[in-house]
Amino acid sequence: MAKYKTLGLMVVLFSGLALATGAQKKPGPQPAQEPSLPGKVQPASAEQNKAVARRVFDDLFTRGRYDQIDQIYARDCTVHFGSRTLGLNEAIAEGKGWRSAAPDLVMTADQMSVNGDMVIISWSARGTHTGQGHGLKPTGKRISMRGNSRFRVVNGKIVEAWNEEYRPELYRQLGVNKTVGQLYDMSQDFLLAMNRIFSSKDAAAASVHSSR
Repeated sequence: MAKYKTLGLMVVLFSGLALATGAQKKPGPQPAQEPSLPGKVQPASAEQNKAVARRVFDDLFTRGRYDQIDQIYARDCTVHFGSRTLGLNEAIAEGKGWRSAAPDLVMTADQMSVNGDMVIISWSARGTHTGQGHGLKPTGKRISMRGNSRFRVVNGKIVEAWNEEYRPELYRQLGVNKTVGQLYDMSQDFLLAMNRIFSSKDAAAASVHSSR
């Protein structure tokens, strides 16, 4: 009889140990994961944002790969040059004009830093004014400039950019008279304003027509 009591006690003891071990291995409740919502801003690493901003200089200005624009910029991106503010298409047209004026243009991102979603770049540019662009006759003069730009990158694309106003220094290097340069800038700004007005009217007319 004592033998059976001892055997029963051992069974109870080992059963208790097995249950205790299973309780330790059983995972506790897992915290609920936040669902991925459409349109939510996805965080990117500093290196990813740098890579996007660098493409402005490598792919667009230096190589002229304008087919890459939609991979680099959001379509509603705003671009600032000093006190001037342009839409993306306007800024691209301005950049294309200067690249036509200096077909060998090379722009280099010399120093890059990141602060949150902002990429800050110190850049240099060099080229030769041998082509037609922005209504200026080729002078054959070398261009060498430095400047700073900031790019706000969201979801892998640039949504806003800030640049120093570069035109006065560029005109100086090309030997363009200061007064002539100012008159040219005024005429370009006037044409830009007129283009915006007529574009707005065309868009409004198209909207009215489509609603009928």
